[in-house]
Amino acid sequence: MMWMLYELILCLGVLLYIPKALWRKRLPHRGWMMRLGGYPVALRRRLGAQGSLWIHAVSVGEVVAVQPLIRQLVDRAPPAPLVLSTTTPSGYDVASRCLGERGVAIYNPLDLRVAVARAFRFIRPRLLLLVESELWPNLIHAAARARVPVAVVNGRLSARAFRRYRWVRRWARPMLASIQRILVQTEADAERFIALGAPASRVTVLGSLKWDASLESRPSQDELDASARRLGLGAEDELLVAGSTHRGEEGAVLEAFRALRPRFPHLKLLLAPRHVERVGEVEALVRQRGLTARRLSELAETPQPWQAAIVDRLGQLPVYYGLATVAFVGGSLIPHGGQNPLEPAGLGKPVVFGPWMHNFADIVQQLLVHHAAVQLTGADGLAETLQRLLSDRAGARAMGRRAQELTERSRGVTRRTLEALSPFLPVEQPAPST
Repeated sequence: MMWMLYELILCLGVLLYIPKALWRKRLPHRGWMMRLGGYPVALRRRLGAQGSLWIHAVSVGEVVAVQPLIRQLVDRAPPAPLVLSTTTPSGYDVASRCLGERGVAIYNPLDLRVAVARAFRFIRPRLLLLVESELWPNLIHAAARARVPVAVVNGRLSARAFRRYRWVRRWARPMLASIQRILVQTEADAERFIALGAPASRVTVLGSLKWDASLESRPSQDELDASARRLGLGAEDELLVAGSTHRGEEGAVLEAFRALRPRFPHLKLLLAPRHVERVGEVEALVRQRGLTARRLSELAETPQPWQAAIVDRLGQLPVYYGLATVAFVGGSLIPHGGQNPLEPAGLGKPVVFGPWMHNFADIVQQLLVHHAAVQLTGADGLAETLQRLLSDRAGARAMGRRAQELTERSRGVTRRTLEALSPFLPVEQPAPST
């Protein structure tokens, strides 16, 4: 009965989402086919007849976090075909770029039995890795029926998600019991998984893969120099980078920027909205405040004077964080839960974020304890905090150094994850004797 109710609720949710998705053009036709378990013949040929390693990471942040693990898995011998599934168009684009010819990027099937069954026939997984909190009951149940081991990597379970799962704890318990490894970020995550019914012997605290990912995504000095020339940044220019911002945040950042400009005439603002389809909306906000707005793709083609520039292509944020004088991390001035603060922290930048950072609670706590970031109580304090960091350049650089040193000390989660997964990974077969 519970399974029928679950699928009914899911179907209703999909039906309600379709008009919004079509209106915003959030998912291409090919994406809808994949989400129903239909995959192109060309992808089938690329996978061949071998069993695959299937990794599911919902969107951009999770795909970026798991990249060091993917590289290690690809380097193993013999290399099993690797499938990386995501849910969002931006996640799919980043997954396609990071895999290249090393694997296949797909959209994850909707968690309906018929769609999941079709996906399993296509992928033929020998191992299923679910990144962070992607606990899809039908997907996990299908893996158990097919005797495919399942592991959660970089696992987390927020207090809010835990409260929701408690309502269906009796149903969640057998699902969690069928997962062979649950590798989580913090002790709090471990306690929540165990409280919902996960066997304690299968839950291990390893830390966050994002520490390792922040180090691997560092741009080279040549990349930074080329980007600075493309943006027309001079020696006197200072750059405020507002990364992965959401609707309701750009206005606060722009007001703080306008308040700072009389005191810091060489200050420029780089806005990187979390969803690139909002670029036009953000551009209008900039112009409403009387500022010169430029899209970065325009600056790449023809250098032009600018006060505020907007990132309109995916995958470039680490480079721009590398050029920042100060970095603001979005998703934190609204109750979203924050975006990854380690992207600028790992580059040795002074980092500022708002009060809502519960998606990165343990990382934020460590940054704050080591005086390696500043957390605001609300948007009202943004201009004052930025002014303090821009005025005290020595103090800001020291904060950035503390952030980078903390990141260096916290690396190694990828190696520990591979060790925990080793019983389920393919091993190299000895060559036949002659």
